Order: sequence, then C-alpha cells, then structure tokens
Amino acid sequence: MLVDKNSIMRHFIFVLLTGIIFCFQANAQEVKRTEPDISDYIPLLNAAGYDVYTFDISSLKDETYNIELIVREYVDGAMVEDQAQREGLRFTLRNRRMLSDFPEEYWNEIIEQGPVYDLDRGILSLSEKISVGFAPSVDSLRTASILVENIGALRKLLSLRSQPVPSGGREYMYDCRPFKVGEIQLGEFTPLVLFGSYWYDDEEDLYRFCGEDELEPDLSSKMVASIPHYYILGMCVTKRQ
Repeated sequence: MLVDKNSIMRHFIFVLLTGIIFCFQANAQEVKRTEPDISDYIPLLNAAGYDVYTFDISSLKDETYNIELIVREYVDGAMVEDQAQREGLRFTLRNRRMLSDFPEEYWNEIIEQGPVYDLDRGILSLSEKISVGFAPSVDSLRTASILVENIGALRKLLSLRSQPVPSGGREYMYDCRPFKVGEIQLGEFTPLVLFGSYWYDDEEDLYRFCGEDELEPDLSSKMVASIPHYYILGMCVTKRQ
C-alpha cells in the first residue's frame, strides 16, 4: 500500500495546530462584564462625601426605652454650649412603638393599616439598629443624620471651618471615626461617631486625619487631641416609665 507522505504531514500539522488553538482557548485570559451590587457603590459614595456607620441596639428590644439623639460640638478640645440643650429642647425617640400607646378604639384600624412587627406582644414597630450618616450640602456645611430604624431620625446641618492650603486658598477638610461601643450605660451619653477637621502636621508639612480606627468613649484617643474642630454624634438611653 502506498503512503502519501505529504498527506500524513498535512494531517499531522492539522492535528498539531488544532491542539495549539485548543490550548490557547482553554488558557485564554478574559474579562467579563457583570452586574454591580450595592458594595460596588460604597467607594464612589465615600469619595463623594457620603459616610454611614451602623450600630446594633437589638439588646433593647424586650422593653421600651427613650433614645435621646445628641450632637455635640467641640473647638480646641472644649465643648461648645448647645443651644437646644440650653433651652431645654430634646430630640427623643423610642426604640419601639406599642399598640398600647394608642387608644383602644383605634387598635383595629391601626392593625389593618399594618405592618405590625409582633401583634402577639403588641409591638407595632421596633428598631434594632441606629445609623449615623453624613452627606455633602455645600462647602461650608455637611448634613448629619442619626436614624433610629423604623422609628425616626434627627437631621442637622453641621457648620464647617475652612483651613488654608499651600495653593493660597482655603478648603474644608473633614473626616469621620466611630467610637468603641459596648454595654449601654442608661442615663449616660454614648458617643457613636466623631466628625472632625484635619489638622496641620508641622513635621510632615501636611494636613492629616490619621490615628486610631476606633476612638475611646472618654476622648482619650491620641488623635482626638490634635483635631481642632469636631462634632460628636451619639445618644442617651433611658428606661421609659
């Protein structure tokens, strides 16, 4: 039988090329488009001046408490007197709303309107989380919010203080730090988040806002002493009588 060497060679080359192409296809590096999820937006929101911190208060859920939402301002380490507190004004919410908070003749109507968190226990709505957030307004103002989940929120405009920059102008440079949290001390102020200005570092010849990732509730953290202007957002929890 005659063997066509050229045919064999062509067949061999075809098989070799097919194997090489397959290997390239199997090992090819590629990029695929995917649908973004909410976490992908967080860096963009932070860059645009949005920040939020959340705190679990579910340990309060078995009883009704008053939660006073408080914003304190400090300049050079000293607290500035708060007008609302001086005038006896308080912004207080409860951690839950009960059916018994309303006259009994309205109960059926309230239940029908729903939703009701736990009808057997008579709980209309319950907050298990507090959120502290910041959003840009204009250069000299920042909007701060303390949101008691499912209940209500305090929103307040924070006045900022500009600082000189090497270019000769002035800028508003602020950032946030959460406080260490733990057991709630009833009747005492619980700081949640500090919102403060950068400070100038003479040795490094730059403005900075760096230090501890979480601050001590008694303001003993080293970086706090360097911040010339800051606000502390927090709460005071008391048992409802």
